[in-house]
Amino acid sequence: MRLAISGIVAGMLGLAGLGAAEAETLNWVTYKPQGAGDPQAVTTQWFANEVERRSGGKHKIRIHWGGSVAGINEIPTAIENGVGDLGDVVTPYFPDQLLINNAISYFWPQPNSSIELGLLMNVWHQTYPQFPEELAKYKLKLIGLRPLEAYGMICNKPVRSVEDFKGLRVRSYGFALPALIKALGGVPVSMGTPETYEGLERKILDCSPVGPTLAAGWKYDEVAKYYVELPLGASWGHLIAINIDKFNKLPKDLQADLESIGREYLVQYTTEMMKAENVVRKRWKDTGKVEVLPFPAGDFAKVVSNDPGIKAVQDEWIKRAKATGLSTDEIVKALNF
Repeated sequence: MRLAISGIVAGMLGLAGLGAAEAETLNWVTYKPQGAGDPQAVTTQWFANEVERRSGGKHKIRIHWGGSVAGINEIPTAIENGVGDLGDVVTPYFPDQLLINNAISYFWPQPNSSIELGLLMNVWHQTYPQFPEELAKYKLKLIGLRPLEAYGMICNKPVRSVEDFKGLRVRSYGFALPALIKALGGVPVSMGTPETYEGLERKILDCSPVGPTLAAGWKYDEVAKYYVELPLGASWGHLIAINIDKFNKLPKDLQADLESIGREYLVQYTTEMMKAENVVRKRWKDTGKVEVLPFPAGDFAKVVSNDPGIKAVQDEWIKRAKATGLSTDEIVKALNF
């Protein structure tokens, strides 16, 4: 009897009932504070707004800001376990689990701009099955790409030459960056992004690799007054990933919107990033808050191009990547400094 009544009620509700059942609210987990106002925070909100706009308000994204659900090192596991549906995966923090998707992080410095890195990663995901398959091991599916800006170093003392780097304590993470710092004569100090402000303020660190917008966003420019134009190239940053099981169960219209918005996200993010960098650099110049120091690119290239430690890191990635069946020649060629 209950089944019969349920069937009659469902029939009476008709299409309206079906539409209501298909409405989705996805939970986005991020470590970024809502009021940060930087390109990451701005475009995260843009992504959520676009989902709601394109679905006519049927589908929504609820953003859980500031690590309220998962911290920066916890987000991939939170997505994998369904604690959040999608979010920011900072790939350089997971070099062993995400070896293939961290290709760029093993080749630093490298010659590409931010948008070029995003386009490369997009091509690689379409060309080499090892890229999406690696994410799928952790129930992750790529939705969007967030390469970071061109990096230099922010320091609490002036650095104008390779000689000035000798003995400096420099924030480090991953594999390529420690080798690079050592090649320049510095001392790598492992430290997370949120802790770097205190590290610079207390002189535990002398320098940290960073781009202008991130330096301002994390307020490093309050405690370090020199920005060194070290020609590192753009840094790899984040994947926006969704739980693959959740994605596969979503209504087709929402799947299509997520993938479409995700493709557009690269342009939206890099545009916001360029605008924000111009604002930061102008403020530094107008206020004298941070002195921007040139760095001899030729001397830098001479050091890093022939350093055995940097080459060893790259060779290690090539060896491990080839073991998965990945053809690495074109990838290495694109990232060659």
